[in-house]
Amino acid sequence: MQWMETFILGIYFIGMILIGIYFAKRAHSSQSDYWTAGKSINTFVGSFALFAALASSSSLIGAVGSGVALGVPFLFAYGFGAVAILPFTMFLVSGQLRRSGVSTLPGFFKQRYGKSVQLISVFIVVIGMTFYMVPQLTASGLIGSYVLGLDYKTTVIILGLGFTFYAALGGMWAITYTDLFQGAIILIGMAILSGTILTKHDGFTNLLSEALTVNPTFGDITQPWMSYFGLFLAFLWFGIVSPSAVMRNFASRDAKTARRSAMWAGLLYLLVFVFGFIIASGGATLDIVGSLDNKDMIFISVIEHYLPSILGGVMLAGLLAAIMSSTDAMLLAISAGVAHDIYKEYINKNATDKTVTKLGFIVMILASIIGIVFAINPPNLIAIMVGWVGGGLLSAFGFPLVLGIWWKRANTAGALAGMLGGSVTFLILVITKPFALVAEPIIAAPISLLLVIIVSLMTEPPPIVIQKQVDKYHNIKLDGNVKTGVK
Repeated sequence: MQWMETFILGIYFIGMILIGIYFAKRAHSSQSDYWTAGKSINTFVGSFALFAALASSSSLIGAVGSGVALGVPFLFAYGFGAVAILPFTMFLVSGQLRRSGVSTLPGFFKQRYGKSVQLISVFIVVIGMTFYMVPQLTASGLIGSYVLGLDYKTTVIILGLGFTFYAALGGMWAITYTDLFQGAIILIGMAILSGTILTKHDGFTNLLSEALTVNPTFGDITQPWMSYFGLFLAFLWFGIVSPSAVMRNFASRDAKTARRSAMWAGLLYLLVFVFGFIIASGGATLDIVGSLDNKDMIFISVIEHYLPSILGGVMLAGLLAAIMSSTDAMLLAISAGVAHDIYKEYINKNATDKTVTKLGFIVMILASIIGIVFAINPPNLIAIMVGWVGGGLLSAFGFPLVLGIWWKRANTAGALAGMLGGSVTFLILVITKPFALVAEPIIAAPISLLLVIIVSLMTEPPPIVIQKQVDKYHNIKLDGNVKTGVK
């Protein structure tokens, strides 16, 4: 057991749980408080919360591990897509989603397209977010087993249930404010590690030169071009199609706050990949990738090699923060989909807020257990697993969502065709593997786009009331007649 690292992680973990307990009463007072923190989050808190929700284990452990194992161009493809997430989101959907007045992504689909699209989207959210938890829990197992000296499976179970506890207790209130602290810890930890690496190698030029000398393939393109482009697309769209990120828009105080939060979160996220490149270069100089059973352990090996115990504990807390801040957002999206969008909407419309939030609590526990079961034997590199989730959600939600905001002619039939067609195409490509790794959205997403457009044009346009709703997304004033600010 690493005693100093364990002590620091223990203090951090207890602190997060105490925040969950502190917000428990407020969170369970109403559905709005539980799912969207009363729609009252300001720009400063919201930007750190959105950044932390996106800066998952994939952005840290996965990006560094895949960058060393598959070459730094793979890390760049990931990083360019990930950093572009938030400017892309800010201009395309963040303000419009906040103006919709709903609380969840399936809730938006119901408002824009109707119940059938909502139900299918809930199913995809639950499956997608549960699978997205697997790489996060995998990373927690790697960190925990290193620090605590326990076996990987036991660590996944302990930490996985711990994450769930504070998220389920405090809902969006606890998740948002824990993410504020976790986002700061991520950046501080990565800055300390990057600065230490640069100091020990006498600057970045020497570091990169040593990395290429020790590992000549570090700068090579090792995968087919479709892998890089597919990964870039999956992460570029992630802030738009991931329910865990989209729900941050609904928690913002207003549409302007949602946009500003996305802008500042984008700048914070850029720092993660600048630091990640430095850390990956430090990992390449160690020349240990061939000796590791799990390539994602490279990040932890870098921490062990470059930092003393107390600073290593801070960095490991940063890694754990990245995992927790993303996992809690996924759990909230899953519980909202089942408790709010299914139970309250279709099974018991008269259910009290207390009943719905209690059900959300139970759903979080069950989803966590399912994620833990799959994480015990993870299927692949963390970055690749997250790439699959991003590609799948893009293929299902990307164009039904964006066209629903920007094109009045998009209708229920088109959204259903695009959502189902994109999802099925993506699954077929994943199973049959006719293309390069994580290249599936290059084919599946355009198919979804074409289906939404073609089927919408071949069927009846949506009712006037829905077209007026689209104007409201863009804050277009209505004076009796529908103004055609959006086509």
